[in-house]
Amino acid sequence: MLSNQSEVVDSVRMATKFLMNVTVERSFGPIHLMISPESTVMDLVQMALNLYVKEGRRPLLQFTDPTGFELHYSLYNFDCLDPEEKLKNLGSRNFFLCARSTKRILPAWSCRSGNN
Repeated sequence: MLSNQSEVVDSVRMATKFLMNVTVERSFGPIHLMISPESTVMDLVQMALNLYVKEGRRPLLQFTDPTGFELHYSLYNFDCLDPEEKLKNLGSRNFFLCARSTKRILPAWSCRSGNN
């Protein structure tokens, strides 16, 4: 009976959705969305882009293909997150999304180019 109680407690503690905040490069404020902890970074990028377009946010995006974007912990973190990483393993709920670029040199405060 004790093992049944611990299983119930463990299932109650498991979050079914995370509230994530994604700030898109050059946009005014973060996008707030609910997503499963089992989702991947690429799922989060795709959902954030879809919501950005649906809400009619500015500036308009030149493209919405999620593979053309990188997700970072913050504006000041140059290392992009692995697109296959599960959200439950990231340890953060706030992120910065920027377009992937390989042909331009960006200022130090922007996304690093060529980080594939």
